[in-house]
Amino acid sequence: MYSLRVFLRVFIPVCAAGLATAQAASVEPAVAKARETLATLPLRFEANAGQWNPQVRFATRSAGYGVALTGREALVSLAGKDGKTPRRIGISLDGGALSPEMDGVDPLPARGNYLLGNRREAWRTGVPQYTRVRYREVYPGTDLVYYGNGRQLEYDFVLRPGADPARIRLRFRGADRLTLTPDGDLELQAGGNRLVQKRPVVYQQAADGTRQEIAARYRLQGRNMARVEVAHYDRSRALVIDPVLQYASLYGGVAGDAVAAVKIDREGMVWAAGYVTDGGLAATGNPYSSEFKAASDLFVAKINPRAAGADSLLYFTYIGGNAADVATDMALDAAGNVYLTGSTTSTNFPLGGFAYQSALLSSGGTEAFVLRLQPSIGGEYSLTYSTYFGGNGTDEGRGIDVDAAGNIYIVGTTTSTNLPLTGSARQSTLWGPQDAFVAKFNPNALADPETLVYSTLLGGNGYDDGRSIAVTPEGMAYIAGSTSSSEFSWAGSPYYENYQGRVDVFLAKIDASQSGDASVPYASYFGGSELDEARRIALDPDGKVVLAGVTLSRDLPVSDGAFKTSAPGGDGDGFVARFDLDAPKESALLYCSYLGGSGGDVAYDLAVDAYGSIWVTGYTLSKDFPVTPDALSTVYPGGVNVFATKIDPTKSGADALVYSTYLGQINIHVGYSIAVGPDGSVAIGGVTSNPGIRATANATRADYAGGTSDGFVVVLGQ
Repeated sequence: MYSLRVFLRVFIPVCAAGLATAQAASVEPAVAKARETLATLPLRFEANAGQWNPQVRFATRSAGYGVALTGREALVSLAGKDGKTPRRIGISLDGGALSPEMDGVDPLPARGNYLLGNRREAWRTGVPQYTRVRYREVYPGTDLVYYGNGRQLEYDFVLRPGADPARIRLRFRGADRLTLTPDGDLELQAGGNRLVQKRPVVYQQAADGTRQEIAARYRLQGRNMARVEVAHYDRSRALVIDPVLQYASLYGGVAGDAVAAVKIDREGMVWAAGYVTDGGLAATGNPYSSEFKAASDLFVAKINPRAAGADSLLYFTYIGGNAADVATDMALDAAGNVYLTGSTTSTNFPLGGFAYQSALLSSGGTEAFVLRLQPSIGGEYSLTYSTYFGGNGTDEGRGIDVDAAGNIYIVGTTTSTNLPLTGSARQSTLWGPQDAFVAKFNPNALADPETLVYSTLLGGNGYDDGRSIAVTPEGMAYIAGSTSSSEFSWAGSPYYENYQGRVDVFLAKIDASQSGDASVPYASYFGGSELDEARRIALDPDGKVVLAGVTLSRDLPVSDGAFKTSAPGGDGDGFVARFDLDAPKESALLYCSYLGGSGGDVAYDLAVDAYGSIWVTGYTLSKDFPVTPDALSTVYPGGVNVFATKIDPTKSGADALVYSTYLGQINIHVGYSIAVGPDGSVAIGGVTSNPGIRATANATRADYAGGTSDGFVVVLGQ
């Protein structure tokens, strides 16, 4: 089976956008904010329960357009030249089935309600909603699937063995003009609107896991019809294009470099942060600093994965002092600010704003740092807040997040007996040799002491490692870490009150607006009888906690219907879990599964998409790591390899594995970070050795620079 993917992207003309802006200025700010929020929601297909014309089976809408799916065609409604009168484009299949079977796929928990007119005759409640709609057998052996990618409408042709792609002919009704662009995209002009269907991308997977491109293109037939041409291919192997490898590039110099964190902003730009050990990369985009300082410096990069070469690197800056500076995590906010935490041994680490702590307190030691960078300002003034945070021992910032008000939250690890703490701390003394810490900063405060809003230790009588943090817009923080403390202080109604094994995961909920015990309303152990370590915590669209990490335990409390109910390897496995920390302890664990093969596997990072599916990355030494048939690489190349895996926790068993692939050639490659964009694209960042991750033709840099490692960024387009 293979799928032929067609991307239908709708571009609203300037005149319509201008009209929308003028109208928005006349409404209340709250209404404008609500409309902005609705415009960013992913597409959902709603069934017709009597609220529309009977010919319409499913419909969806987004900012600037609506789509009605009938048995014969898809009707795309756009604003006309006056910004009001709708213009409709019909997309049908020439020579296709006259009445194909239609059904909604992947139902959503949300339901629609229509409460207009007479209650008994016109009201419609509980209307089902779906993520996709499937037309079955539109051509022999061929299905057509419509779905939303963020706010964009897209559709796939799914061809079973023996199906002929030459049968596919797209007819467009109501378009003023149908043309092919120089890039091979199909462009429709209609009433001042422009619709673009991206050029088909088709490839096959060779036995050694390499990707072999198969040429595919649109061919115009008459004024309003186009067909798809696929070049010669091996019919004994599948053709796949799901997902598309959109961008892959290396970043680094001649020594040791890594991408520690990646994020995707609202415009689909990829932000990467990490560290470099030489100045081999040229700064660009009005950077904070174009100069590499010493040992290792932080870097922040902004990448356009749709551009090519040097044009894909929109921004790159160094940040550092006279010694080793390492970034471990990054956060973005809606205003375009970048937040970093990590560790530094520099005595002149660059400070900004009203820094809470202006000097390195540990002689020859390591301290955490917290900073806010505003690239839109440019130059030296773009570092709007930066501070040391530490004491007389070793302090490392591990995770960072930000709330809607711009407050910064970090979690980390300390051995300092004098770490700065607030009077509202839940724990004010170092209990064991190493504790976790949680701190909240207000970078907009007008005096140095006021920037530290809350700070507490969190640990027990052993070693405690604060690893990751996720914060709600309102400022409730969820943290995860690992502990060897048999007397870790639990709170609330914990899932586990008692220490389970050699090293356990801990989960905690922090309310920095409270004081003392009230500031930690929940804390719990989690794990099995062996070593269990947390690597990343996140919140899904329903506000549930999602966790990824590594385990040596054969008795991890997996859930019914887990993808993997037993540990497949003896050298450690990744795991993915989902919790409702507000539920009673017996029902708090919603999902838990092993993830791995017969070798060693570690889940380093996770990201949750708009529908609650969980993307995970890390590294694997397993030749039988679970991969899907449509993977970019289905064959284990040897060494330490990156994996990228998508799991749907609402599905059971093997059905939960939506997508999974290896990334990289033989050698050592690790995925440290993964992010999902509003359009469904996925970015993975990490570290690679030579031979490295295979770069795409549009890479910023395709060649390995040398040294022990380079950073990499890979983008998978949906």
